[in-house]
Amino acid sequence: MRSIKDELKLKQKKILLRLDLNVPLDNEKITDTTRIDKILPTINFLLKNEAKIIILSHVGRPKGKIINRLSLKPVCENLKKKLNEKHKTHYKKFKRNRF
Repeated sequence: MRSIKDELKLKQKKILLRLDLNVPLDNEKITDTTRIDKILPTINFLLKNEAKIIILSHVGRPKGKIINRLSLKPVCENLKKKLNEKHKTHYKKFKRNRF
């Protein structure tokens, strides 16, 4: 299986990561950071190689509804703190499209 670490030219390339960051929350506080901790080596590798990282994830199973207590905001804040560098961190809520 190929790994992102096999890629040689990552500078300024956009890298889309679909990550399982469905961490347990209690009153919008993360109670177990294991899933976040496991992805840090990959993110640090990409940052070191000057890649532009886009992360897709979710918390819980909101069934198409926007539920504020299932926000990724605590995850974003935790990542920012653990990376200990200045990076732009954005999170966006998407509404379910009705077809």
